[in-house]
Amino acid sequence: MSMTSHLILLPMSICLFVAFWSLGVYIYRNRRSKRILYPKSLWNLREKLLGDKSTRYVYSRLVIWCDVVSSKLFPEVILLISLCGAVTGFIIGLLAKNIVVSLSLFILFLLVPGLILYAIYTVKVNRMIKSFSVFVDLYTRYYSTHKNITLAFREMIDECPKELKNELLLLTNTLTDGSNVIKKMEDFAERCNHSWAADFSTYIISGLEGETEDIQTSLNRLTNEMFIQQDEWSEKRSEIHAIWISLLVVILICICLIPYNQMLLEDSYRLYFFTADGQALLSIAATTWCFSILLAFIWGRRSGS
Repeated sequence: MSMTSHLILLPMSICLFVAFWSLGVYIYRNRRSKRILYPKSLWNLREKLLGDKSTRYVYSRLVIWCDVVSSKLFPEVILLISLCGAVTGFIIGLLAKNIVVSLSLFILFLLVPGLILYAIYTVKVNRMIKSFSVFVDLYTRYYSTHKNITLAFREMIDECPKELKNELLLLTNTLTDGSNVIKKMEDFAERCNHSWAADFSTYIISGLEGETEDIQTSLNRLTNEMFIQQDEWSEKRSEIHAIWISLLVVILICICLIPYNQMLLEDSYRLYFFTADGQALLSIAATTWCFSILLAFIWGRRSGS
């Protein structure tokens, strides 16, 4: 290779190196940055959902659940997943020429995405509520010192339980700029979805509106009530755990009976999977199991387990 070829390769190598380096930096920054893609179709869907009274309530619940659990999916996407799943399940039943299977799968795939999201939301709220007594007690001490609602929120940030720190930061920012403070306190209670949060929000709103000059007595009463109820929860947890164990034992027994049934009745596989009645029974059983597990989990968490 001549000297001229070497001289040409040098700038080409430098250019290629710079190009690949720039491409790598661009890809890395794009992967690190949170880009929100919100197509126009989703925006139109949001307007339609908010325009109807029945769908507005469902949509507002999904917005709160997604916001609290920090979901990467928009509420519209979850609704579309539910609808697509429901239609797919219904079509599968039609292909099997079984209307019971169609209806069972339709209901199952329609409700399961929302129930899973609500279950995750319930876990997050349950952790927040377990720390709520500490949160209110901490706020009460700072309010007792400063006698200022806004300042007490700001002063307690460093000591706030981590489960409620994001909610506290959101509240503090709202109280600082003074924009629609009452609505934000109501949203705080709605996001926590518990009577404690509702009572606390009521007391704070009463102080902000000037109805009650000193909310110290109300906060002390709420703190005492929460600690008493927490003691009652600890007694209830054993009952909830017993119910959970019973449910899991029943499901385990049902699973173990499947091969036993096959041993007693060799033709059971064909009867269950290749007959209309068998397919209907299996689809109803699967739907019932899924709903039972999800609802029992949600009930246990909402009851303080």
